[in-house]
Amino acid sequence: MTSRLTLAVVILAFFVCSVGSLMICGILFPTMHIGRSDSVPLQAVASVAAMAVFVPVFLAARFSFGYLVAFPIFSAVLSFVWLSFVSVFDYQHATARYSMVLALIAAITPPLFLNVDIPRPALSDRAMSRLIVLLVVASTAVLIADMSFGVAFGDPYGSSRGNVARPAWMNYLTGIVLGAVIPYLFAYFSIRKQWYFAICVAVLDLCFYPVVLNKSVLMLPAWLLFLFWLFGRFSPRLATVLSFLIPMIFGLLDAASLFVFPDHPFVVFSAINLRFSAVPALAIDHYADFFSRHTTTNFCQISFIRRLIECSYGELGVEMANVYRTGNFNASFLATEGIASVGLKLAPISALFCGLILAAGSMASRHLSPRFIAVSSGAAVPIITNVPLTTALLTNGVGLLFLLWWITSSPGRGLSLPDTKHR
Repeated sequence: MTSRLTLAVVILAFFVCSVGSLMICGILFPTMHIGRSDSVPLQAVASVAAMAVFVPVFLAARFSFGYLVAFPIFSAVLSFVWLSFVSVFDYQHATARYSMVLALIAAITPPLFLNVDIPRPALSDRAMSRLIVLLVVASTAVLIADMSFGVAFGDPYGSSRGNVARPAWMNYLTGIVLGAVIPYLFAYFSIRKQWYFAICVAVLDLCFYPVVLNKSVLMLPAWLLFLFWLFGRFSPRLATVLSFLIPMIFGLLDAASLFVFPDHPFVVFSAINLRFSAVPALAIDHYADFFSRHTTTNFCQISFIRRLIECSYGELGVEMANVYRTGNFNASFLATEGIASVGLKLAPISALFCGLILAAGSMASRHLSPRFIAVSSGAAVPIITNVPLTTALLTNGVGLLFLLWWITSSPGRGLSLPDTKHR
């Protein structure tokens, strides 16, 4: 009872911090089209408070990968509910709110509660060791191949990022390594306390920075280490919520320095509270506005479907950037496979199918320890909440991560734990 009460209090604290963060984003980043919340609409407060009906869901569900990914999806919809009352765009806000809440229910129910045993291959310790060696060699080979096309050092927001061109297949391999293989290897070695190898994996990740010029690559080792510590210190469900709340609090403290240093650049607040907390909700707001005035894509943004049907859209992120001038605005499946593909009214149905796919990943990992699941999906969870699910599965390696979980077998070495630990 005490643990559930603590979890409920922490989730409610997350509510408060999320809304506060959005209000500050509206002040500091007006170019992101965030409505100012100077006069708080009573309906917005009531609607956000009504989202507390989901708290018992997170109290009742057992920990799994589904739990890890359901909470940020919930966070995105919670933030969107608030934003929809202060949106600067003109679309059917009430319809969008109801649609996204229904989509939330459809998306998180399968991964949270569909937990079926599926047959798994029984790999020997030797086979697992060979698999790990293969992944390390493959990751190193991808890095070397990337560097053979050239490297660039500079600002990840500057022009240097586009200086080196690589073939599409090379970009796919790089995304898979960074999104799935490196976090999996780091989790494997750190859980087994093989710290020398874990450090080598972290260094391998950092070596990709001049290849992709992405700040997420620089942050990944620290983030994975934070998850390793957090899931070893707290119960898995509480650690899940804290993994979002603690960084958000650091961002709010960074924003508070506005009162002391007016010219402070707010790097922490921008990287955490804006990029990883507000943007998934802002994407829903932007996509709802755009597709209230444009025809839906009918999934033609997916490469193999584009070959089958005529498509009037290029990459959706680029389409958004051209219209709203806020950068390459990629979005989660709620906005892409949902709003963009089928429209607001059918978005919950699309979300249900996406939820079933996420449930497959949850079932593939149910035999693994919470700590291993959390660390190995350290890159996958943010990816799922910020890019289309089809892109996450293929281009960013989430599908491969599901496969790796399914075949992973090393009882007694920290990878697997009794089911009673998954609370």
